[in-house]
Amino acid sequence: MKKISWFWLAICSIIFVIVVVSFQQFGKLTPSADMLTEEEAEKLVNGRYQGRVSSIKLANQQYHIELEKQNHFYTIKLDSSSGKVLSFTQTDTETSKPTPSQSPPKKVELTEEKIKEIIRSLVVNGTIASLEKIDNGSDSFYKAIVNDIENQTTITVDAVSGTVLSSTSISINQPPKTLTEKEAVEISRTQVQGEVDDIWLETENNQTYYLIKIETNDDREATVQIHAITGGVMSVAWDDHENKQKEKDDDDDEE
Repeated sequence: MKKISWFWLAICSIIFVIVVVSFQQFGKLTPSADMLTEEEAEKLVNGRYQGRVSSIKLANQQYHIELEKQNHFYTIKLDSSSGKVLSFTQTDTETSKPTPSQSPPKKVELTEEKIKEIIRSLVVNGTIASLEKIDNGSDSFYKAIVNDIENQTTITVDAVSGTVLSSTSISINQPPKTLTEKEAVEISRTQVQGEVDDIWLETENNQTYYLIKIETNDDREATVQIHAITGGVMSVAWDDHENKQKEKDDDDDEE
């Protein structure tokens, strides 16, 4: 009787082990009632990210989903039970970069005359005292100083789009500070190298400026117009060298 009890105990143990192993093996292959279907997982991702699912597969209780959105590609890992996004990775970061052969299109800048038109439209009754182009590497813009009867306005304009980047005005009703002749000469020599022959101060159309005559080493003569308040170079005018030479030759003939 005792031998029979041990026999049945052994048989029951074997059956129990078989049931446990079968459950472990087949339980993994059988989807849980709480697991999302592929259709549900795809719908969930589309609802969250508004893209197009190109592929979806289940592995280790996770959905691996390839998503395309606005010409970019992403890989999403989604928990198949909770629907929680475990990872969201962009996969085209390297390929989306331009290759060295793909140089960006060259920016076409506006002409200086077009920039002046934009500036004059902002200060209708003003005079452009100075206009300077500034390059900061990737972008360039123009900086202008415009004077009218009451104000001095500093305007910056994008060299490509013509967009007005800034415009600030200060009142010039108070007695203006005038440059000294020495300061005006120093500014003029940044434009023309030579010996200063003459300098005088003039006022025209509410603008006060220095006129500085400079004679160069090659016997040419230029007149530099410097704004007496801002120090801006208003113009550089060269005398007719050929006429001057002709007059000199005529004087020699008369002698």
